[in-house]
Amino acid sequence: MHALPSLSIGSLLPTTLLAQSSGFSASTMLREADLISRPDALLEQLSRMPAIVAVVVAVVGAICVVRGYMWHRWIVILLAAMLGLGLGHFVSEQVGRSGVIAISMGLLFAAIASPMLRWTVAVFAGLAGAFIGANVWSIVQGADAGSPWPGAAMGFILLALSSFLIFRVAIILFTALGGAAMLVIGAIASLLHIDAISAPVQEHLQQHQLIVPLLVGIAAVGGFILQESWTRSAPKEEAE
Repeated sequence: MHALPSLSIGSLLPTTLLAQSSGFSASTMLREADLISRPDALLEQLSRMPAIVAVVVAVVGAICVVRGYMWHRWIVILLAAMLGLGLGHFVSEQVGRSGVIAISMGLLFAAIASPMLRWTVAVFAGLAGAFIGANVWSIVQGADAGSPWPGAAMGFILLALSSFLIFRVAIILFTALGGAAMLVIGAIASLLHIDAISAPVQEHLQQHQLIVPLLVGIAAVGGFILQESWTRSAPKEEAE
């Protein structure tokens, strides 16, 4: 088993784990947007994720995949709070470690997300689009991809603007996709903590570059279909 490092509220966030390990900046986040299409870099990041975080990420991802739209208000607020905590942790690293800053920004983002739900959904839909665009760009371009920013930019603009026209579909899309990515990443990180299968898992992922994007895609499509059928069959007042 991997030894668990000492944890704080900020270190429990997947975004913060990436920030701590790779040096958080806007350019770094952009370079890491196509992470699932680069197994070596992905395994390096996941090997640093504590087991408890991996399990939490996988569970939250599964909830988003299955019940994303039905619980979208609470999920969007939760994701906004997590984003605020992650950014607050980064800010506190620059001005002196303080959990108060991270918690305050988390609460602030959650408070803003509640009355501005459509705009918050647009942001998260845009981030989902950037994630799709960056990885598709890297997969299609291959070794000549360079920075994935063109694909990420096109994906962000397309889905962020589309969310105002197809609000329900945008919510289902970003919760299914984001949940699928969290589910697969959390599951892989959890497997890496099991000594008996850690080495075979790493070897298999390194030999098959498209296995992680394929798993994420299958889970996202399955979640999208499941949520779409669920929302159509559920009573109107429950789905809203």
